[in-house]
Amino acid sequence: MIQAALFGIIASMTAMKIKSIRPEIGLVIGVVSSFILAAYGLKEMKQVLDVFETIRSYSGIPKSYFQILLKLIGISFLCEFTSNICKDSGQAAIGKQIEFAGKLSILVVSIPIFQTLLETVQKLMGSGT
Repeated sequence: MIQAALFGIIASMTAMKIKSIRPEIGLVIGVVSSFILAAYGLKEMKQVLDVFETIRSYSGIPKSYFQILLKLIGISFLCEFTSNICKDSGQAAIGKQIEFAGKLSILVVSIPIFQTLLETVQKLMGSGT
């Protein structure tokens, strides 16, 4: 993590310095640096996935629910990442629309969990079929 933090600081300082001379190159440095740092973070994600799988196997929760959870996390990270890049490049309106689209996507992906929850509540109340 220290390497990623140092890389981020150096990339930020470089982009900031170059941005005052050539704004388009400063932006490219920022975007490329963001992708490099995101790739580093995704490499670390393997450990998180292993822990999730262990928890899932002990809990007996269906694998499909954990797949939905992972999709939700992925959508959230992707939208935040792309929205921040848009905002940094001066396109805050586009960044906000990415966030909005992400929220809608999260809602759509989570519909099966809401349906199962409602079915469970109906069964508990005795009105399920």
